[in-house]
Amino acid sequence: MQHHIRRPARVRRSVLVAVVLVVAAALGGCSDPPRKVSGLLDTTRRVPATSRLATRPHMVGHCHAESGRVRDTSRRGSEKRTWYTTRTTTVCTKVRQGTETYRRVIRRERWCVMLDDVGGKRSRDHLWYRVARNTYTDARLRESGSRMTIEPEHDGC
Repeated sequence: MQHHIRRPARVRRSVLVAVVLVVAAALGGCSDPPRKVSGLLDTTRRVPATSRLATRPHMVGHCHAESGRVRDTSRRGSEKRTWYTTRTTTVCTKVRQGTETYRRVIRRERWCVMLDDVGGKRSRDHLWYRVARNTYTDARLRESGSRMTIEPEHDGC
């Protein structure tokens, strides 16, 4: 009788595991393929990186020797021998020692391209797209008004 009572719980558990695996597989396969946008090249813009000087704690490794008494034993048959030795170990910790100055990046460098007639629609003009550096370089070499297909990293600039 107990076997009969446990079976539905086992079946429910295996069904739950199967559902979880199916959902995980479905979500794992939902990564969007790279989106491509085409239109007429209008202009390009490079937004430089912004940084400023900031300070943070300067951490230095501080090491010191520590010694401790250790008990050693050995057995030979029924005979047991015990002796004590002193072992020395090195213990290292990070200790604050003043401050250090570093350059903190507030905004990373961005490369942007403006397209007209996006998707062949004249109503969609002057749309900015943030692109990779090599796409920006390619757009700088082209003439304004030439057709261009890009893979934007982000909409807007």
